[in-house]
Amino acid sequence: MPAAGTDQLTDAIQHLKEATDDAINNQHADEFEAFEKYLNEVDAYVRETQQAMWAGQARQTIRRIEGGEPLGPEDNEILRTFLISDAEHYVAMENNYNDWMRELKRLVDDICKRANTVDQHSIGELRGVLKDAVRLVPDIRNFLGEKKRIQKFNEAMGALDPASRKTLAKLLRNQLSNPTR
Repeated sequence: MPAAGTDQLTDAIQHLKEATDDAINNQHADEFEAFEKYLNEVDAYVRETQQAMWAGQARQTIRRIEGGEPLGPEDNEILRTFLISDAEHYVAMENNYNDWMRELKRLVDDICKRANTVDQHSIGELRGVLKDAVRLVPDIRNFLGEKKRIQKFNEAMGALDPASRKTLAKLLRNQLSNPTR
């Protein structure tokens, strides 16, 4: 990647750090909403940068796929980079999954206990605990979904037929031509 691109990425990450500090220091929902939007913009920029860094090699892989040539380790790396590298790295570095599972069990146990003694005054507390559980489940679901995505990719790579090769070439081509993917 050209130095200007690296400089731009460094600037974007520095601004992300500043936005993080602002949101944490101010602790307002509006600040975190703006931060979340910026974080998503940085994520998209990093994805576009990654795609640009690998574009030349990806075009070569597309030619080999469409030409029916055997795919080598470099091609496999290109496919992984474009299709599942984010999931692989997320799953590898996620260290809260077991905590999430323990917390979910604790919350459901608490919900069950509260349900036996609920009255007009305590039903709000029950709703608060339920809200905490509702907030937690998407993190668990997302983690497991990313693991499944990796598994499906690995299975698909083990059974490449002409139709799946055509699909892979199309996916790579779409990644190269559409920066929002």
